Amino acid sequence: MTRLEFDALDYRADQRFVPARYRFEGSATEGWRIHRDGVLALELGPGYRLLRTQSCGVCSTDLARQFLPFPLPQVIGHEVIATDETGQRFVVEINASHAARGVASACPFCNAGLHTHCPERIVLGIHDLPGGFGPYLLAPIHACVPIPASIPDSAAVLVEPFAAALHAVATIAPRDGERIAVLGPRRLGMLVVAALAGVRAQHRRRGEDFSIAALARDPALLELARGFGATEAHAIDDDAGALPDASFDVVIDTTGNPGALPTALRLARREVHLKSTHGRESCGLRHLTELVVDELAIEALPKHAPAPGSLHWETDMTGRRLRVAWLPQTAPPRWLTGFADLRMGDAASLAADFGQDRDGLPRADVAVVDCAAQIDAVIRPRVGREEALIRPRGSVLVHPSAEPCGSALLIAVMTRGLRLSSSRCGDFRAALALLEGDAELRRIGERLVTHRFGAERLAEAFAVAKSRACIKAVVTHSDLAAR
Repeated sequence: MTRLEFDALDYRADQRFVPARYRFEGSATEGWRIHRDGVLALELGPGYRLLRTQSCGVCSTDLARQFLPFPLPQVIGHEVIATDETGQRFVVEINASHAARGVASACPFCNAGLHTHCPERIVLGIHDLPGGFGPYLLAPIHACVPIPASIPDSAAVLVEPFAAALHAVATIAPRDGERIAVLGPRRLGMLVVAALAGVRAQHRRRGEDFSIAALARDPALLELARGFGATEAHAIDDDAGALPDASFDVVIDTTGNPGALPTALRLARREVHLKSTHGRESCGLRHLTELVVDELAIEALPKHAPAPGSLHWETDMTGRRLRVAWLPQTAPPRWLTGFADLRMGDAASLAADFGQDRDGLPRADVAVVDCAAQIDAVIRPRVGREEALIRPRGSVLVHPSAEPCGSALLIAVMTRGLRLSSSRCGDFRAALALLEGDAELRRIGERLVTHRFGAERLAEAFAVAKSRACIKAVVTHSDLAAR
C-alpha cells in the first residue's frame, strides 16, 4: 500500500485558493482513500494509479469552476501532463468511468461505448477527483495515454482541449462549400481553428473544400488565427453588428461567455455548436452547461413525417423502438406514434419511467418540448441528480406551436430550423496521432501558450488567464523541468 502526503491549493466557492494538506493511501488493486487536512474527503474504488503532475493548462472551465454544479473545495485542473515512477510522460483522459478504471461493471453507458457519460464517473479536476494543479494525482489506469517522444511538452499540455476541438469538428461535419466560423478564438477556439484546418486539408485532397472564419474583437487574435489555418478573419464588436444575419453555415461558440450565444444564433444558417461550459444562464435556459456535458442537441420537431434516416436524432433501434418523451399538452402526430415508443408526462415522472428500462440505456432517445422551461427540465429533471431525461448525444425537439417566451434560441429553432449542437471530450489518441504526423501542428504550444507560472503562483495564473493579455496560461510544478 502506498501512503503519500503533500500540500496543494484547494479552489473554493469564493474563488480563493487555500492551502490544504492531502494524504493519498491505497493501491490500484485495493482502491484509495483521500484525506484533506486529516479528514477523509473521498474514497475511491480500484483502478487508479498514482502519477506525479508535471504541468497543467488553465482553461475557461477552470475559470468558471465556481459556477459548475460540483462540490467545492477541490484541487482543480484537468489539462494535464503527468509522469510515472520511470519518467514516462502521459496525458490523462479526465473521465473516471468503469471502463477508464478497467473494472467489471454492468453499466449500460460504459458497455454502449459511452464511458465519458457514465453516470457513476467522477471527473479529474472538475468533479471530486483532485486535479492537475496539485503535485500528484490519481488517474484511471486506462485513461493514461503515453505521449510520443516526438511531441514536446508545449504541445502535449494542449492535448485535452485539442481532442475536444477535433470532436467538435467531427460533430458539425463540415460540408463542401460551407463557411464555418469560430466565435472567440482564444484558448479552445484557436485549437478549433487548427482542428478545422486539419480536416479541411483532408477534404481538399478529395476535391472538396470549406472556409474557416475567425471572429474576434482583438486584431492580434485574428492574425494568430490565420496562422492556425483560418481562411478569413473578422474584427467584431460584442454583438458582431457589422456582420449580416446568417453570414455563416455553422458558428462554433468557444467564448466561454453566456452573452455570446445570441450572436452565434444570429450569424448561423444551419447550426450553432456550443463548446462553452460557463455554468450560467443564456437565452432563457439555466442548464446549457449541462447540455454541453451531456452532448445534447436542440432542434425543431418536423411538422410532417421526415424521410427515413434523414434525422439527427434517429438512433440504432436494433431490437427496440425509438424512445420519445412527450412533454407538451398537445397530442403527438401520428407519424411519430407509428414508429416510436412514446410516453407522455412531465420530465421528472418520465425520467423515473424510462429509468426502469433494462433494454439498453435507461433514458429516452429524444424529448419533445413546447417552452424553454421544459428544455431545462429535460436536461436536469430531478433536483440533486446530474442525470438528463434523454440519453447522452440525444436531442430535445421543439414543438412547432411552442411558446418561445423571447428566447433567441427557441425563436431561431422554430422560425429558421436552426440546430444547436454541443460536444465535450474528444479522443486523446486521435489528437496525439494528428500531432505526431504534423510537425507544424506540434508547434501549437509555442504559439498559443503566452504565460507560464509555478504551481505556487496559481492565484496569479488565474488572474492573468482572465485578462485579455493572456491567450493560454500553463502551470508547471517548479521541481520538474519542462522538456
